[in-house]
Amino acid sequence: MTPWLLCLPLAAGCGGDPGESGVGDVDDGGPRYAVVSRVENSDFSNTTMFVWVVDDVNQGSVDLDEAVEIPGSGSIWGVPRTEVFYVVSSEALTVSRYRLVGGEPKLEERLGLRGAGISFLVGERMVFDGPDRGFLFDLTSAQVLELDLAAMTITRSIDVSDALIDSADYTFLGEPYFREHGGRLVAPLYGTSAAYDRVASESKILFFDPKDGTFEVKGAPCGGLYYTVKAPNGDIHFASDPYVASIYMIDPERSPAPCMARMAAGEEELDTAVVALNDVTGRPTGGLVPGSDGVAYLRVLDTDIYSPGDDSTHLEAYAAPAWQTWRFELDDPTTAERTDRQPSAGGIKVFEVDEHAYENESSAGFGSTTLVRTTGDGAPARALTTPGATWGVLRVR
Repeated sequence: MTPWLLCLPLAAGCGGDPGESGVGDVDDGGPRYAVVSRVENSDFSNTTMFVWVVDDVNQGSVDLDEAVEIPGSGSIWGVPRTEVFYVVSSEALTVSRYRLVGGEPKLEERLGLRGAGISFLVGERMVFDGPDRGFLFDLTSAQVLELDLAAMTITRSIDVSDALIDSADYTFLGEPYFREHGGRLVAPLYGTSAAYDRVASESKILFFDPKDGTFEVKGAPCGGLYYTVKAPNGDIHFASDPYVASIYMIDPERSPAPCMARMAAGEEELDTAVVALNDVTGRPTGGLVPGSDGVAYLRVLDTDIYSPGDDSTHLEAYAAPAWQTWRFELDDPTTAERTDRQPSAGGIKVFEVDEHAYENESSAGFGSTTLVRTTGDGAPARALTTPGATWGVLRVR
């Protein structure tokens, strides 16, 4: 069985302009998408999550005053088109099951996590092996919880201490979480300091088999790997993100140089030769977003728009609306060239919905975000706009 994978970070509810996004329309039994946005304060020290249920993610906009607001952070996960999703709350330390009823989510049941030794959640992930069996990854407690989602119980805890990056305070799974590779799931592991102002020089690669809960960890030839794209031939490409590029630009001692590495189809090790992303573009570079037919996209800081001064910080650089979108062929990174899209902030979230990929293009300080479809006819194409940073999209029906 091929596992279902999807996530989006926390909230539950609906809102928006029915004339544009379909939020608030009478339920017609058609497609429904949960869209989650994350709004930060100016120094990124406080987060509020918002959620809408819409009938179209390819156009329109939604407003905060019509959304349900959830303090703090967390995540929502689900098997697409099952009319069910799961809210993991980092504040309450719970997993809550919601069902779509009349086009809107209704809480059914809640599972507490404190008894499983979880006292703090950050960067949690879920994968599914069918609609009734899931795995919650919590690398802060170095475990994966197997969940019986029908009974809303914890079946077992799997120790994944070997997945942690020793030189980091926090270890995270990358974007967009897992790729299928040789019958298992694979994702990069990326480490930061507790203040998020330093990135570990080491990355790892995690293989996970949801059929039996077994895992394997392997090394990587460069650090900061966070994004993945699977090429048409089955190769998986791993790349560091614009956050790494921002820190490296301000202080190279605090971050590895931005890089990209390949895992060839049929292989379970990354190539030892890596691509130095800054050398490809001549500027701070990161991120990796799927395109069609072997094409992918990068974010490149336009230093003519934003040039750091003596007092500049990596957060300032990362949030600056000065990151250009570049296009390149996965099998030949030297083909990288700038597109004509407007510059945006550096943060990237990748959402894969209805066999298409979407990325976010955010304004200064992540005040608002427009989704951009990066695959299919007419791509890249503007899609739904949300306040804050769009943090997840899931087709729930």
